[in-house]
Amino acid sequence: MDDKQPYIKQRAEDEELYSRLQKQTLEEVQRLSGKVWTDYNTHDPGVTLADIANYMLTELNYKLGFDQEDYLTDKSHAFEPERFGFFPPDEVYTTAPVTTEDYRRLFFSYIPDLENVWMECDTATGGYTVKVLLSPFKEERKDVMAQVEAIYNKHRNLCEYLEKVEIVQHEELEFCAEFEIEAGKDASFILATVYWTILSYLFGEVSISLPEYQPGSGLSLEQWLEGSENALRVVIPELQNTEYELYKKLCAVNGIRSFSICYLKKETSEKKKVPLTDFSQGYSLKIPRKEEDLQVVIRCGRSQVKVDMQKFMKKLKAFYFMKGRTRISQTEKKSYDWGTPVGTYRDIFTHYQMAGEFPACYGLVPDRKPPTSFGAYLKLYDRTIEEGLQEVKELPRLLSLREEDVIYASARDVFTLKSRYLDFIDRLYGVESQPKWLEESDCYGETDDEILSRRMAFLRHLAYLIKNRAKARDISIRKGEGNAPVVKEWFCRLLGIDGNEDHIVSNVLPGHNLQLVEKDGDKTFFDRLDALLIDERLLEWDNMLPVTYEQLATDIDGKHKEYEQLRAELPIFNENRISGDLFRNGTNLDNYRIVKAGIHEFMLVFHNREREGWLNLGRLTDKARLNTLANILRRYFRELNLECETLYVVEPVLVRREEPFRLLLVLPSWTLRFHTPRFRDMCRDLLRSIVPAHLTGQIYWLDETSMQNFENYYRQLMIALSDSDLKEYCKRLLYAIYKILKSVQDKEEQDKEENVQELDGNY
Repeated sequence: MDDKQPYIKQRAEDEELYSRLQKQTLEEVQRLSGKVWTDYNTHDPGVTLADIANYMLTELNYKLGFDQEDYLTDKSHAFEPERFGFFPPDEVYTTAPVTTEDYRRLFFSYIPDLENVWMECDTATGGYTVKVLLSPFKEERKDVMAQVEAIYNKHRNLCEYLEKVEIVQHEELEFCAEFEIEAGKDASFILATVYWTILSYLFGEVSISLPEYQPGSGLSLEQWLEGSENALRVVIPELQNTEYELYKKLCAVNGIRSFSICYLKKETSEKKKVPLTDFSQGYSLKIPRKEEDLQVVIRCGRSQVKVDMQKFMKKLKAFYFMKGRTRISQTEKKSYDWGTPVGTYRDIFTHYQMAGEFPACYGLVPDRKPPTSFGAYLKLYDRTIEEGLQEVKELPRLLSLREEDVIYASARDVFTLKSRYLDFIDRLYGVESQPKWLEESDCYGETDDEILSRRMAFLRHLAYLIKNRAKARDISIRKGEGNAPVVKEWFCRLLGIDGNEDHIVSNVLPGHNLQLVEKDGDKTFFDRLDALLIDERLLEWDNMLPVTYEQLATDIDGKHKEYEQLRAELPIFNENRISGDLFRNGTNLDNYRIVKAGIHEFMLVFHNREREGWLNLGRLTDKARLNTLANILRRYFRELNLECETLYVVEPVLVRREEPFRLLLVLPSWTLRFHTPRFRDMCRDLLRSIVPAHLTGQIYWLDETSMQNFENYYRQLMIALSDSDLKEYCKRLLYAIYKILKSVQDKEEQDKEENVQELDGNY
């Protein structure tokens, strides 16, 4: 019995938190009291209070001592690391294909029927030729070629393209051998194994490993996933491709005792058949279908064993189809549970009031109204503990990147705390979800909630964006939704704008029955606008009132109802034509004023920033209503500006091989942010940091009319690229796009505006 230990190890008294707190409390009270406090009375209210407070702190320490994932686990949901910006290993450590070897592994992990595949890249143009080697038992070839094209286009990088896919037919070698097998072994089965070993060696012996093999491989998680596009590990061995290396593999075949003859021979140009020792040029193996075609002698002891050719072929095909089924089961398993921590929900948020812990002689009643002075004092302890537990309870929402959790951001100190956490995620992955220049150009007056929502939306997709930064649009698919180049997706998510390729920005204002008129455009219309300017005598500062911010409807129906009222009550919309100045600077509430125009009458006026003067937007007797209309108009213009912002990425090399590794980046110029030279420069720097370093090009800022023509040709070009029979039509479309961009460049040289920016530079 002496050698047995207690089931629960008892701690020393000084190791217990409660004992330490009691001791420290007593020492501190004695120090503060000096010679006044001379006795230790357990019945003293102060001693009782210290005792109960230390007990509650000990209980609080227990509640806060669980694993971190427990506090991030909801009552109804398991712990989800992605919710907090911690992505699984196969999203963080894997990489998109870049080199030819990357593409080879990619094809192997998706197409079970491949025996081998090679990639040849034209370094001058970025075009790829894919050479596919199929098994001699594979009959369908077109479906494999279609799979190769689909997979390549889905993972294609910017300014790269698929030139062609070829089915390789290697020269077949004849196997000549004489060997002895062990007694009791099936000669037909062994011969099939020998032929399969030779085929596998000549085809490259590519292996695919499932993630469950990772612990026994001796590789770390990073090494296992390095160079892979998903959870599968594709290993392409470096073979010597020599007769000696193959011979060692044949000797290891189960059931073979020894070889007396063993070689592969090929037919020369003189129709002679000679032994071959080097297989590096790529060869296949001739499969004998009849017994007379077989050049192999099998012995068992001194007797020659006859081979059942039908059984031999059946076994050989079985090896192939068994490998195929294994490949299919492997390639279909692209995801894996990498040991995600399992959190346990802890119901630790109930707190019993301190007053209830005192003996009855104190006469304390919890929730007594009004409380006694001592009871009110105890509530300070309760409040401290309750607020601490409430912070722990709200921790999952505070750290979450989900869209629905941004609602909580308007609460006390949450914007600062959540921003600090998002900054941590930025540093963790080496990005900036809120760069300084974006704060500097707060053109649209984002609220704290909107800033957090935009940053969270960007960070939710961060693993995909980083991994696929160079990924281009899949040109084999006509549909644009979910098919944007990652450069565009990165840019649009960071700026909080629509990155859908099917979103047409030149149709935004016409869709709202609005026509934008710039100051150098329709002179007649601007003369009419001058008539809407109000008498300057009304614009004395003591006669003008600023517009104050109002909280407007947040639901879709409420917003649409407010916009209908806006159009009905403000006569500025009777023209259906608005100036670019009003469209852009109308997003700022400081540009609006309410002017007293007469007895019980008021006007809502707008200060033109690009053109001097004031514009009368409407006149009402209700000053408060004008204030509300100004807030609605400001939000309306803000949403329209955001809807009109996007980015287009054009790859000329897809049509003209003479323009390799060059991009055309096209953006609208009529919104407030995209109209500002400083913001344009920052966008150029951002795009240069995202676009792969070996690519060059130009950035074009188009006005509304030019963008409408460009978008029309761009949509047609994307449709035409998906059809190989429309190459000439693609050239005409690209020529039309160049014509539009050339007119913009000519206009820039004439007006000296920065409508064209070079993408080159040291970044």
